[in-house]
Amino acid sequence: MTNSLRDVHDRRLLPFGAAFCLACLLSGGPVLAGAFNQQAGKGQVIVTTNFSTAGDNFGPTGKFVPASNLGKFEATALLEYGFTDWLMGIVKPSVLDLHSSGPPSTTYSGLGATEIGLQARVLQFESSVVAVQATLRVPGASNSGNPLVAGMNRTEEDLRVLFGHGFEVGGWQSFVDLQAGYRWRGGGPPDEMRIDATIGTRPVSWLMFMLQSFNTISQSSNSLVFPSVRQHKLQASVVYDFSKSWSVQLGAFANVAGRNIAAERGALLAAWYRF
Repeated sequence: MTNSLRDVHDRRLLPFGAAFCLACLLSGGPVLAGAFNQQAGKGQVIVTTNFSTAGDNFGPTGKFVPASNLGKFEATALLEYGFTDWLMGIVKPSVLDLHSSGPPSTTYSGLGATEIGLQARVLQFESSVVAVQATLRVPGASNSGNPLVAGMNRTEEDLRVLFGHGFEVGGWQSFVDLQAGYRWRGGGPPDEMRIDATIGTRPVSWLMFMLQSFNTISQSSNSLVFPSVRQHKLQASVVYDFSKSWSVQLGAFANVAGRNIAAERGALLAAWYRF
């Protein structure tokens, strides 16, 4: 159970995280993050809340196995700011409330990881862009013997390459965002490869639909406490722009496959402010 709880935290939604907000190069709506940087002197803040539950795990063979009930509430605040047109700063603190039915029953309420990093555009051509991103994840929890924070008390580094492309389908402004990265987890839990993909479209200028896939594949591990994991999460959401500066997002997500990971499912609500 300790491992599954750690993995649920590590693969937070963050629908818009650490680079949670995914890209779109669309003339009719706000330009989001992802591979497309904020312009110089421009930025955005995205406050996201999500709640999820899990009553089963994907076991070592990928099949469902019974597990203690897990509940998680998380709130994050993502700040992105363009220092120049090609260099963007990222800061993302978080707070967590976790509880497990046990036995024994266990809870944790407090700080989650805080992510700090930079994203640099390295190539842009027509409606496509390539960028690199480096972030440092500073833990908010200490290992006090609580299994809910096991594996969450180490500083981690994440390096990834991002590709974004904007296009039209039947007059609908659309985009695709692809990200591939590697996360060094500071010893203990095995390092991880990250592969994320997003496709989005705007049937009208003030409404956007997104389908996202978040994938984690860890290095092999012989540890009983931190075995190797695999996670495949799908998320669908809708974003409504009710002004030039403000948007709201509503979505749902679920782990659809994996190994040594909780069968997490939940919903999210986010508010975006652009300046």
